[in-house]
Amino acid sequence: MEEVEFVSWWKALAEDPDYYTNTEQGQKELAEMIRKESERLLEEIGRNVKRTKEIIWLSRFCRSCSYYGADGRKMSCNRWKVRIVKPFHGRPIWGSVPSGKGDGEKQLVVEGIDWDAKWREISEKVVEMSVDMVNGGYPYFCFKSK
Repeated sequence: MEEVEFVSWWKALAEDPDYYTNTEQGQKELAEMIRKESERLLEEIGRNVKRTKEIIWLSRFCRSCSYYGADGRKMSCNRWKVRIVKPFHGRPIWGSVPSGKGDGEKQLVVEGIDWDAKWREISEKVVEMSVDMVNGGYPYFCFKSK
């Protein structure tokens, strides 16, 4: 019965639009039905979304942020639990797998990403200029000075 309540707000509106649009009580009831449906959808989405490995671009402010962490060449943001990558970095690692057609052919697939390799031959000067321009040259909103 509860599931029907979530889905039926639009049916209720269609059946009695005058009540739900022209009376204060009807508007409150409609708003409550819509709010419950929104909460249900957000909860359902939250249950079904699988976290993927995420990255953010290195900003010139990242290294002086208290959330910044570095382990060798690997940089990370401890606030968002993501990897920090320089612009123009991230070269795909290709692999081949048998084709799904069963004809003995091979198909190329991306097996991973090498975040330390540049995806183009670009000078380090251009990369550093790009780092300076990330986020319009301003710190990310989460920046917290060390």
